[in-house]
Amino acid sequence: MASAVIAAAAAAVAGGPPAPASNANTSVDDAVFAILSNDLPKYDDAALEGFYRQCADHILAYQHPISGLFPLYPGSGGPAGHARDNIYIATSIWALAQVYRKTDRDSGRCWELRQRALKCMRSLLAFWMSQTDRLEAFKVQQCPKNCLLTLFDYRTGRELTDSAFSTYQHHQLDCIALFVLMSVQMISSGMEIVHTKTEVSVFQNLIFYLERAYRIPDFGMWERGTKQNTGSVELHASSVGFAKAALEAANSFNVFGQSGDHTTVIHVDIDAHSRNRIILTNLLPRESASKGCDSALIPTLCWPGHATHEPVRKTALHNIFSRFRGEYGFKRFSRDGYGTVLEPSRGALYSHGELKSFEAIECQWPIMYAFLVIEHCLQGDRTTATLYKQKLDDLRVECDLPFGPDSSQPPQSSRWLPKFYFVPRDYLQEERDRPGSQARRPNFELNDTVFLWGEAVALIAELLESGYLMAHDLDLLRRYKSFHERPLDLSRRVPFINKLQDLVVQVVLISESVRLQQMLATFGVQSQTPTQFEPITLWPSKNLIKVQECLGQCERLGLSGRPLRPIGQLGTAKFYRVPGRTVLCYPLLFEMRDFYLLHDMDMVIDEVRTNLQFLSTWWRLRGRPTFCFLLREDMIRAAGAKQLIAFLTGMRSGRVNGVRVLLGRAQNLLASACVDHLDYLQDHGDAFKDLPSVEELSVEKSFRSLMNIQGHAAVAVEREEWIDVRRVESSSSEDLCQLIDTASLNMGPRTQLLHILHDRHGPLYALSGGTETVSHRLEDLSRTAGVQQRWAIVRYASAILRKEVDSLAPSLSNVIVAGKKIIIGSDIVIDRPLTPKELCQIMYAQYPPGPSGKAVLLQELILFLGSLISRDNSLFRGIYYIRLDPLVDALDIELENVDDALYGGCKILQNLSPYKIQSLLVSILRRDRLRDPYWQRRIDGCLCRVPPGFYEGVYGVLEACTGGVRIGSTLIEQYPCLNDMSRNDANFVFAVQAILARETRNPALRQMLVEALVIIELILQRNPELAVKEELDVLRIIDEAWRDFKSERELTGPEADKSMVLFYQTEAVVSRGTSSFIAKAALNFLLKGELSLSRSKQLNSTCLMS
Repeated sequence: MASAVIAAAAAAVAGGPPAPASNANTSVDDAVFAILSNDLPKYDDAALEGFYRQCADHILAYQHPISGLFPLYPGSGGPAGHARDNIYIATSIWALAQVYRKTDRDSGRCWELRQRALKCMRSLLAFWMSQTDRLEAFKVQQCPKNCLLTLFDYRTGRELTDSAFSTYQHHQLDCIALFVLMSVQMISSGMEIVHTKTEVSVFQNLIFYLERAYRIPDFGMWERGTKQNTGSVELHASSVGFAKAALEAANSFNVFGQSGDHTTVIHVDIDAHSRNRIILTNLLPRESASKGCDSALIPTLCWPGHATHEPVRKTALHNIFSRFRGEYGFKRFSRDGYGTVLEPSRGALYSHGELKSFEAIECQWPIMYAFLVIEHCLQGDRTTATLYKQKLDDLRVECDLPFGPDSSQPPQSSRWLPKFYFVPRDYLQEERDRPGSQARRPNFELNDTVFLWGEAVALIAELLESGYLMAHDLDLLRRYKSFHERPLDLSRRVPFINKLQDLVVQVVLISESVRLQQMLATFGVQSQTPTQFEPITLWPSKNLIKVQECLGQCERLGLSGRPLRPIGQLGTAKFYRVPGRTVLCYPLLFEMRDFYLLHDMDMVIDEVRTNLQFLSTWWRLRGRPTFCFLLREDMIRAAGAKQLIAFLTGMRSGRVNGVRVLLGRAQNLLASACVDHLDYLQDHGDAFKDLPSVEELSVEKSFRSLMNIQGHAAVAVEREEWIDVRRVESSSSEDLCQLIDTASLNMGPRTQLLHILHDRHGPLYALSGGTETVSHRLEDLSRTAGVQQRWAIVRYASAILRKEVDSLAPSLSNVIVAGKKIIIGSDIVIDRPLTPKELCQIMYAQYPPGPSGKAVLLQELILFLGSLISRDNSLFRGIYYIRLDPLVDALDIELENVDDALYGGCKILQNLSPYKIQSLLVSILRRDRLRDPYWQRRIDGCLCRVPPGFYEGVYGVLEACTGGVRIGSTLIEQYPCLNDMSRNDANFVFAVQAILARETRNPALRQMLVEALVIIELILQRNPELAVKEELDVLRIIDEAWRDFKSERELTGPEADKSMVLFYQTEAVVSRGTSSFIAKAALNFLLKGELSLSRSKQLNSTCLMS
């Protein structure tokens, strides 16, 4: 059963035996008998009346009569209302209406309830419609200042003007996603939330708002950002999960319901959905970097989100149950100060060192029990649902609360669900000593008001548990089932489906000329030319970006439509029905403007293999994916053409790296392909009227062999020679132009001279004759050098032209969302996704164009890092900061030490092809080559790579050192570090690694610091009685170990000068290795410290010094 983990935990909570599993082998005859006998719940008038009175008194009484919205603090007189609370409240009212729909004696209550829910949802939609300026700004820059507001004046449905809420942190992506998700659920039941085409445009723009949730840090479901509550945002799995769920729900959905047409269908970028799915899988089972485990994942992974049904879901839920479940509900996350008596002011930001005081006394929230009742009912496990329902009932409190915010009626005595239970001030220490031992008090005793979010979820839970509300009444999309169990929605043209086993990827080969087609045919490779592709039109992906601009456009509201985002691998794997034509796009990989990687055939082949594997792994649409392989004559001219032809002929076997492929003509593959319909373009004929399609290359009518075309590349690639530019800097521009046209001038010096002219006059300066500009000559030079595989020239010319990779942003996002940070130069930390333009501005500012071509080389590295981290995240285990300059140093070190035959004897990194650099990068990441200790330490030091458990060990060392731990000139103080960050806190990891990377430029010494800290932690772990009051200077311990090493080896004279290198060259774990010297130096230092019996008891260890 899908909820087995939760069921087992529920049984433990109730103190009884494990909940029995539902009978999965119920016979078909029993099911048929149940249907024929009309075995449905019997509707009791008294019970229905009770539910209605509960809804009316606990929820409806607080709805504003004009706006239809609900207050955040009922009865307080405050103006604030919150989107999240209102969506759950509207859902509960709609759920009760679903129950009344099935009775014939509702006395108009069904209509009233549906209209109440409708009014609330439409007011939320209107609230966000009034913020279209924010929607537009967010397309350009995804940051908190441009986000949609989530807190509003519930009386007017407009932005709050009260200064008390001026610092509120609105950036909460899960709110917008929840609105989209529940709107689709309600519209599916027949409700009319969206009324006009203008509102359809706003709804479509909400989808654009959510599509990049995978790369947008926000404040999360608890509205506080990082655990430290300092006003900082971070990436949350709950936000990404809800965004993924909303995109799945809205894909190809008609928001006008049965009354809509092609203009009211919502379109979702399949690549954006895929990235959200991949990143959610990478983030789980953690919620975020600082929080780790978090109860916000319960509504994300259970109802209403059901963001994933992958195995990691069980792991995440198990972690939450094992750490945060209590008698009064669930803690939100560790060291959560919200609602505790020690929190100075609810909603205020925390100061450094404050978190530690909240440990073990966090409030417990009963609402999580309600979510679990709903989830178990949806999964058919009513036994466990009843157990949780009983727990929920026991936590309700009998008290007098105001009937309504503006009501003149006296307070009504009733049983209310508290927002949380807190530990009273007099029992804090007892609770810390024995967690769970003290009785907690409801938040009503803190003068808090009604918690409408909790009342709403509890009402849904009671309706489901009673049997009046069925699973398909609440979840019409069947999201509680995995994809393969859901019925196929035929009303959607491109629905998401379950992953197919052994999926076939269709491949269409397109030759840009008849000549190229004939040459390939001699090797048995059948392809089509663009002319033979007709009546299907072949487009570059930029055309698809152009036609989709009109999606979601609304001039009256100032909405510009779909942002200019690149179409990814999944998006180009579909055929598109555009009015009057059928279109197929080739991937971004084959765009001529997309950098210079097309000149490296090994790189192209590797990228094609990667794309095919990606399509096979992540395709989730009906119909097969189609990969368009665009073949250009330059590919055959370049070195590596034989490998390309061998790859193409190998595809005929039907397998590429284990992926099933099918070669064929586009016209024949169309019937089995995935076809998307862009019917909305019927009203925007001008959007694609003049868009150019791929045309057949016109060539001479002559028979030329493959060898003749390849003859253009028959130029020996010599070692690049550069001139001293100081000798020609004083020359006039006319003299430089004449020198450039000198036939005997090598490509290297010619590029340098063009660089001088580019700096003097810009890219449009006309050379001799006036027919060619500097930029055109550089482009030709780059292309010729690419064909001849002269990569230093290619990179230099590309740097002068300040080229940027179109696909750089997704690669950077892959690295960032995998929990890594990139450092450019000495101090520019990239910890959030950037556009290619923003990133390249930073790179070219740090690395001006020169013969090294470093700015473009680093772009290559980011591309490779993004590709590798998405393919195999384990390569980056132990690496959190990726410093690009030291990474280049590591590649140089590897190239300097490897066998000459591996890379053609080349020892200069800039002269290597992109594919060889990627291979070199994989080599140092995998550690699969036997290296001497000095070589390996230098590489690990450049990568800042540490062994498993290293940072937890450093945390333990810090706990034992009252004076702190010093690394170089930086002292890591015990407090407030231990107060602010826990042992598994990702922020602690980043802080320590930043210090390690910053404090020494010697990579071997940096790795020695890591080894020393591992040894010190091991000594302290085995000898808990050791404690240090003074600061622990790790560099001093290494220095003492080196001196002991030098003394023992009796090194003198020149050998003494090289003794540190000899120390680095010594194995760590051997007899008299570096570990033994470091351990001796560490023990000498630690034994000077005072014994601490309290620390020994705290660690509860019996492993003492022998």
